[in-house]
Amino acid sequence: MFQKLEGTLMSMQDSPDTRFRYTIWFDYTREAINAIQEGTMLAVANFGSDDKTRRWSVLEVTGIMPSHFALQSGNSGYPGFVVEATRSAAQDWESQDKEATEETTKIEATAIPTLLEIMEPESYTDTSLEIGPETNMAMVGSRVRVLDSETTNLIANNGIDKKEEKNLAVIGTLARDPDVEILMRIDELLRTHFAIFGFTGVGKSNLLSTIVAKIYESTQEPVKLVFFDMMSEYTALLIDQLLSEHVEGRLLTLGRNTLPEGTFRYINALNGAPKDTEATKQLLRATLLPKALQGQRKKMAWALLDFIKNQKICYFNESKSITVYDLFFSDDMVRWAKDRRQTKTTNRRELAKMVLRESKIGDYKKARFTPDLAKQIREKLQKLLGQPKHAEFQEDYANHLSKLEELERSTAEHLAASMTLPEIIDDLNDSTRHSLWIVQSHNPSELRDFSHNLGNELYESRRLNGVIDPVVGFIFDEADEFIRARGTGSYANSAEIAETIARRGRKFGIGLGIATQRIRYLDTNIMSQPHTYFISKLPRASDRTAVSEAFGFGDEMLNQTFKFVKGQWLLVSHDATGLEAVPLPVKTEDANGRIVSFLEAKYGNA
Repeated sequence: MFQKLEGTLMSMQDSPDTRFRYTIWFDYTREAINAIQEGTMLAVANFGSDDKTRRWSVLEVTGIMPSHFALQSGNSGYPGFVVEATRSAAQDWESQDKEATEETTKIEATAIPTLLEIMEPESYTDTSLEIGPETNMAMVGSRVRVLDSETTNLIANNGIDKKEEKNLAVIGTLARDPDVEILMRIDELLRTHFAIFGFTGVGKSNLLSTIVAKIYESTQEPVKLVFFDMMSEYTALLIDQLLSEHVEGRLLTLGRNTLPEGTFRYINALNGAPKDTEATKQLLRATLLPKALQGQRKKMAWALLDFIKNQKICYFNESKSITVYDLFFSDDMVRWAKDRRQTKTTNRRELAKMVLRESKIGDYKKARFTPDLAKQIREKLQKLLGQPKHAEFQEDYANHLSKLEELERSTAEHLAASMTLPEIIDDLNDSTRHSLWIVQSHNPSELRDFSHNLGNELYESRRLNGVIDPVVGFIFDEADEFIRARGTGSYANSAEIAETIARRGRKFGIGLGIATQRIRYLDTNIMSQPHTYFISKLPRASDRTAVSEAFGFGDEMLNQTFKFVKGQWLLVSHDATGLEAVPLPVKTEDANGRIVSFLEAKYGNA
């Protein structure tokens, strides 16, 4: 149960974030300074002990610092004495390898309670060990023991039954101890929402790819995931899942310009389509590859070729469902009206009505687009916008003109890869298989609007029909581009559906995942909803403040993330892990390594 290392509980203070904050001293050795790190689990006797049972409060180390008595005064004093004392301290650090011989050196650790205790009967055996809720506070002055890996595993995964519980994934290991696996309940991760926060370069996309792979590897029940991919990077980062026999993987593109023209023509079997190899080359050039995968471009090309040939790329054909009314008088118009002067709003709506009257459209709430109708409306709108009195609306109607051009072409062509909204909803409600949708668009506003339409359609269909399975996760990378505080237009649309899912999606099996580095831009009503968080380095004080205020974290918890290397995260969960609301420094697998292994296994001789 215990390692040989022992320390002493020197003090405890009240903490609004963690109940108590403890200070522990250990005798310094180089062996000890390497064995005791952030995340190390400790046991200290508490006031609940009696003659029959020894009760040990379980603490988690959140900070560690070697301390030398000769250095307590810092750099003040006579320089010669200070330098000599510092050099003497360095000798003390080096000379104490496995045995402490100097009283002047200590290891000072800070720790927080896990709110668990170990009950050790007087006649202790391995089978008699019990773990339960903490019954009393730790005793200052008591000896502190370091838990071994086996006991730490029991603490970190407290209450999780690997034999009985389904849909468990090993999300990673304890950062300081690879022998301690961290289990996660997949359903709770998705249904109660999760968030990933970290600065540029810490590996947010890499972690998302790993989480998705772990979900599909581990869950025994169908799971549906929808990625809103602003940077077009998840085609590569999830290529193994997209081509998996166990997952129905699709790349859904919005707008014709999202794909290279040759790729678009090939997947839709249009005249002038290039050969499959050329279509693949164009797609590869448009796909963002991490640096670690740049050397795998040839094998990635073969993977994308399979991807194309297996008809994994779809084109969202809005022309099959959109009406003239939808284009000009959707909810976006209503929200837009709240953000502009009423006179301009009225004039803008009148301009739209003028276009439709001149186009001689009867019931424009039912009228669907044809090539001629789209062209006619586009030309009328361009003519009116060219007049000086309507010039102020040119920017407002730029997206309408672009969409009309696309509708004009898409309604004239038979698109073999077209996909409608009802077809996507049917798949998300299909409980017979896993599905992975990666949604991309060259137009960020279009991606935000689509997330609103898809999310609202799914939510309403499930609400009206009482459907709660299978679980669907809506995942927003670059989340500040979707759930921005006080956003307008398409920003308001995507933020609205994200808030709906965050607040009410759980009871209908719809979860939310967000990842971003710009936390201070997020809508606080949404960012405080996730029950599971992965946090890495946040150098901006404003971002740390936003996290602290939303989740009740103290600075000390977040400060340990500054020491993290890529792949290490501070994991905190209220539902999905064994420790409730206790931060755990974890190390996750490298998604790039997984992709390389997949490509080499499948296309090794290519």
